[in-house]
Amino acid sequence: MEKIELNKLFKESSVQATMRRATFDRLQIRPQINYRGRTQDEVFFQKQDGANVEFEVVRRMDFEPEGVFEITAVFNVKRVLNDEYVGQDIDFRELLHGLTATEFNMLCGNVFSSMSLIIAQLTQSSNGVPMISPPVYCGVAAKPAENK
Repeated sequence: MEKIELNKLFKESSVQATMRRATFDRLQIRPQINYRGRTQDEVFFQKQDGANVEFEVVRRMDFEPEGVFEITAVFNVKRVLNDEYVGQDIDFRELLHGLTATEFNMLCGNVFSSMSLIIAQLTQSSNGVPMISPPVYCGVAAKPAENK
């Protein structure tokens, strides 16, 4: 299948985003342990109903080794297909596999900024210090730092 440009696939109307849930679990902090934070974003195709297409966007933050906290924010994103694509057989799961970070940001609108805000508010209420996560798509699990 030939790659479809997202700016042609969907109407320019605003992206509808709805928060489904957020979970925040405080975990034990062990002394003398260095924790490394991880952020992971994933986008899943949910369904297509005529011209409406829904995606689920999930951001998870946790630490290695396990401790400090685990947090998950889940949003539904609804987009509307351009008329020329309504009724075409488009494999949205396959389409998602080929997107770049920039394209995920275009697909999901400002949902990553909303997730960043929710996470900052939840972590601030826990210990007074907000954890600021990226306001853009950051992909699957941050890569470990290279040894220098």
